Amino acid sequence: RRNKSVRADASQAVHNRTQTLDDATEMDEENAEGSDKRKLVASLRDEGRSHYINGAYRESVQRYTEAINAQTDGFTKIVNNSSFDETLAALYGNRAAALMMTGAYEGAAADCGRALQCTEDHSSAGSLESGPAFRSKILCRMARACLKAGSVWDAEQAFNSAIQSAQEALALIAQSNVGADEIRQAEKILNQSINDATLGLTDVRRYREALEGAAKIAAEKGVSAVADRRNSVQLLMFINAALSVSPGSMELHERKVNALASLKRWAELGNHCERLAAEMAKIDGVFKDDLSALNPFPDVRPSSSLKSDFFEKNPDAIDDPPQFRILSPKAVCEAVLRLPNGIIPLYLRSLRLEERYTEAAKAGTAIETHMSNSKHSGSRGNVPSAWLSNERDKLRKTMSWKEKGDGLFRKASYEKAAEKYGSCLTIDSDSTAPYDPQNSEIDDAGGRLHAVLHCNRAACLMALKKYREAVKECTAALRIHTHYMKAMLRRGRCFARIRQYQEAVAEYERYIQLVDEAKRSPQNGININAACTFDRPADITDAEYSKAKQELLDVKKSMKQSSNVNSNSQASSKKQAGQQQWYNSQFAKAAASNAAKRKDTAGRSNAYTRKQQWDAGANQRRYDPFGGSSPKKAGSKKKDAPAGNSSANQNNQQQSNVVKNPDCHYTVLSLSATASSAEIKKAYHKMALKYHPDKNQEEGAADIFRRVKLAYEVLGDDSTRIAYDAERRRRR
Repeated sequence: RRNKSVRADASQAVHNRTQTLDDATEMDEENAEGSDKRKLVASLRDEGRSHYINGAYRESVQRYTEAINAQTDGFTKIVNNSSFDETLAALYGNRAAALMMTGAYEGAAADCGRALQCTEDHSSAGSLESGPAFRSKILCRMARACLKAGSVWDAEQAFNSAIQSAQEALALIAQSNVGADEIRQAEKILNQSINDATLGLTDVRRYREALEGAAKIAAEKGVSAVADRRNSVQLLMFINAALSVSPGSMELHERKVNALASLKRWAELGNHCERLAAEMAKIDGVFKDDLSALNPFPDVRPSSSLKSDFFEKNPDAIDDPPQFRILSPKAVCEAVLRLPNGIIPLYLRSLRLEERYTEAAKAGTAIETHMSNSKHSGSRGNVPSAWLSNERDKLRKTMSWKEKGDGLFRKASYEKAAEKYGSCLTIDSDSTAPYDPQNSEIDDAGGRLHAVLHCNRAACLMALKKYREAVKECTAALRIHTHYMKAMLRRGRCFARIRQYQEAVAEYERYIQLVDEAKRSPQNGININAACTFDRPADITDAEYSKAKQELLDVKKSMKQSSNVNSNSQASSKKQAGQQQWYNSQFAKAAASNAAKRKDTAGRSNAYTRKQQWDAGANQRRYDPFGGSSPKKAGSKKKDAPAGNSSANQNNQQQSNVVKNPDCHYTVLSLSATASSAEIKKAYHKMALKYHPDKNQEEGAADIFRRVKLAYEVLGDDSTRIAYDAERRRRR
């Protein structure tokens, strides 16, 4: 029995030793696997950090995702508040920083939340990848990501938590037993976190002030179109201020697009939409594995033609400034799928109104095909098919009618071409009435298309010699693009045709000034909001510039000639007015002198006095003013009359006409207002011969001669006679 017991003990000892060897082998294998895992995670983490430093943020996110995959055993490890892992917390925090640089702000905020779950609150105060210092830094990053995405309330809460956490950590560091170098480093990080959070709260206030200003402007209703436009401009300023704080807010982007549409700034609207799509292209391939649930466009393929840096490269290029760049048709098809549905209708309309017909047609087809696919249905909502068909119909009409108008213009059918261009202008109007430039109810949609249509109508009207109507069309084109060079030149030419020389000179000088500024400093012409994207001052050739300068010289010459003619006419009128005034004063003096003489003459009485004397006497016979001789019958001749008596009576009659109405030139010449030029000339020669001072020494003859001469100077010239007749009618 003793031998059996000994053998059993020996067998158990061997079994125990074997089990111990197996456990040790298993532990060695686990340690080896853990070492390999740590090495892989460290290698991927280093690659991610290297890509981040070099600006390759998408690749950095991908490397950090692979490292997180390895650390969590294929994302099987559940992250919660009890699973503290410093390495995993650092990986999530670093990936959040890379996500923010790609514009994936919601993903960055989510990663910051995961990092906080992996961080222990009461870790070593000086630890850089755990504890209060790390926690405050991640809270600041999370708050910044929320603010960039437009989640202002979450951002404010995170900033306040970061400040509180950092302040608590600073108090703990003073009581810790860590080294001095570690304490200084932790204090630096904590103070930096407090400063960042304080600045973040300032940005939160700026964002809210901008939204409050925008809400106030949106609530106001202008009393006129000018007031509405001014309100829209102010609203756009507030929205831009808010977007500078929260560039990832799709709601703000949609509001900005609507504001630009109300201002009819279609080129700027299209540029903003394409820039936004290019920013969205930066996140292609980023939302994989554990980030796939946060992908805003899960059903969109990675872009091949749309480059994320299309608007960022060469920002200072003068020949190709970023605000004038447009995407290719293929890139537009990829861009339209990366826009929120609320923006898509206005973006397609901007393509049509900026005469990008190919891009508009392909973009409409792309969005319709994408939304009609069953696997994409409901992913982002559906664009109404009625709107798409309506926009497609407008595109077809615009292309067809404008081309017909161009064909009629080439065939010299200017009136029909102008009518066709006018019909094209009404496509975007709700009114069914034909185009009428005098009708203010027809709303001008703006954009390059309408500016060109107005300018083309002006060319048709100029060919029909309807220059005043052409001026109105040029003005409508310049109201859309104030630096539309062709419309500016045509308006100057129209002003010259209707002899409005000052306006013409102003237009030519403005045209030449813009070209000079573009040649001298091309950058100045780029930063102007009113710059025309398709007919810029920098695009004017030397031949066109020289021709405009020569036309300006011709207009100035014509203006000078017209000024000389007007000056001569004014001088002549002034001279005649002075002579008339002198003659009137002389005649008044002579008349007053004669009246005084008649009054002082004794024994002279008039018929009324003689009648009173007769009635006062004892005469029973009725008073006879003819002195006993009856008036002669018509046609009878007085035999006793002296030879010159008839001429004397005629002379007295003409003198009485002059005295009766000395201001009327027709009365002076004894003519009616309907007398012909020949009759006026004949009457002048007759009376001048009779009353010339050398031949007539009677009293008052010289004054009559001067009046006759003045009357002929006025009535003998057609232009002065017309002016005199107009003045007589006005005085009546």
